[in-house]
Amino acid sequence: MSEIGYSTLKEKVESLYQRSNKLWNASNFKSSKAEFDIDLAPLNLVFAGQYSAGKSSLIKMLTGIEHIKIGAGVTTDFVTQYQHKSLNIWDTPGILAGECEQHDAKALEAIAKADLLVYVITNELFDNVVGAAFRNLCFNQGRAKEMMIVINKFESDSADKETKITGITQVLEPKIPEDFPIVFTDAQSFFDAFDEDDEQERHELLALSNAEGFAKAIDDFVAKRGLYARLTTPLQQLQIKLESKIDELTISDPLQKGLVSLLTQNKRVFQVNRRDLIKKVNADLDKLNSQIVEQGNRLADTLGGEQEEFEKIQDSSTHECERLITSALEDLQVTVDECLVDLEAELVELANTPASLKINEALEAAKNFNPEAEQEKVGSVTKDDPLKLNSALSQSMTKSAEKGFSFLAKSAVGDASKTGLKSVSGSTLHTAIKEIGGFFGYKFKAWEAVKIADKIGKGAKFLGPAMAIFGVGMQVYDDYQQSEHEKEIRKIKRDIRKNFKDYSDSVRKSIDAQVEKLLDKGFDQSIVNIDEALREIRAQSVDKSDSANALRAELAEVTKLREEIQSAY
Repeated sequence: MSEIGYSTLKEKVESLYQRSNKLWNASNFKSSKAEFDIDLAPLNLVFAGQYSAGKSSLIKMLTGIEHIKIGAGVTTDFVTQYQHKSLNIWDTPGILAGECEQHDAKALEAIAKADLLVYVITNELFDNVVGAAFRNLCFNQGRAKEMMIVINKFESDSADKETKITGITQVLEPKIPEDFPIVFTDAQSFFDAFDEDDEQERHELLALSNAEGFAKAIDDFVAKRGLYARLTTPLQQLQIKLESKIDELTISDPLQKGLVSLLTQNKRVFQVNRRDLIKKVNADLDKLNSQIVEQGNRLADTLGGEQEEFEKIQDSSTHECERLITSALEDLQVTVDECLVDLEAELVELANTPASLKINEALEAAKNFNPEAEQEKVGSVTKDDPLKLNSALSQSMTKSAEKGFSFLAKSAVGDASKTGLKSVSGSTLHTAIKEIGGFFGYKFKAWEAVKIADKIGKGAKFLGPAMAIFGVGMQVYDDYQQSEHEKEIRKIKRDIRKNFKDYSDSVRKSIDAQVEKLLDKGFDQSIVNIDEALREIRAQSVDKSDSANALRAELAEVTKLREEIQSAY
């Protein structure tokens, strides 16, 4: 079956760290081993849920750990921890598995450590006890965002997936099935496949088990939760260390060293502020998402009450969503403006440091210096004159530096030492940022982009079905009719909640597109320019020793793996 991607990639990251450590220690430079130490957090999976639902079987299917006991009559009556590659997995007792209080306490202790909580039920779905335990974890303990639902033993009856999903809707309310990763598995089919001699039968049984789909669902969840940052962050740190070590090996001229250091510091200013902006924007969007979803819940909860109240709520929900989006866009504009002010202030502060002023002075002098004219001036050349600077900073290096400092050269930030932060307000950077930031104001209306009328349409989409429900009221004649009536109400409630969720997702997608433009123009273009300049300057270094080349090759591997993780997840 497919490996968990996090495990495979974590091993690659650890391997790169080990190789980098060996390469550096093999060189003639003194360095602490701790400089290349790494301690990557494992992925913590906790399996909880129904008694005899096949939690242990699923763990064995996922990991291949042979000593896990499975089969009819085999139950887990205490918390068991398994370590498999980069996974820490806890198998917890099922609901009603003996002394409930003790088991629950141990299970909750494990659950508190979970990155992902895999809640396992069977094809018979939730009963009252298992459903109550699920709701306790989901709502009382606030673990909904960490939960995946696995419906095991799916092949034990003929009901299709949609029927099963409909069957668990009531337990999930006010959330809906679309709020959770839901995976259908049949672990027994996986193990039966290994006892099957017929090749075609074996493949069919493996397909029925959905082992690969289960592993992929975990990877998708890890990506959605942003847990791959646990790998990309140390890779970025390793990249910085390797670049620093290569520079130490290959660059001897003080001015060249200073130039590389200054470019690197500017790059980090952009990177740190970029991460900060994304974090704050996501917080604003998460808030908006929950507010829109709550409007859907409010309308759905009105079903079963008075028709007049439903019509009132459905009419107000559209207007409220528009108001919420307008408010959120205003908050986003403030967030963006504050982050950009911080970025500009840090760039100005860095531009005003003595090292920065000296480097920029040297660049300007080297660019404008005419050696032939100066040599005609008798006694005019001293050790501090531009002739020496020009020999250290070749014309090609000067051009590379200008490319890296393009955000300074083409803006007023470069003159900050004379005029202070006020100069930034008219800079190219500031103008570009202001233009993009304006998309959060009058130039951009999220509800226009997603056509709100097509999404929730002032409740019109739900009006017909809802009116049918109100028309029937509770004039039912037997238990069957009452049961069908309740099913229809649950279906309409789910449709309402799903449409509001889809609407919220569409709004977020539209705003995210604007944020991407902002990040590209305000941050990424400068980072790319700096990276290109650094590559060109470093390429001019004369040291081509085996140690330097080995570290360069290692750096290329680090960059490649980091890009692989970022592009995939």
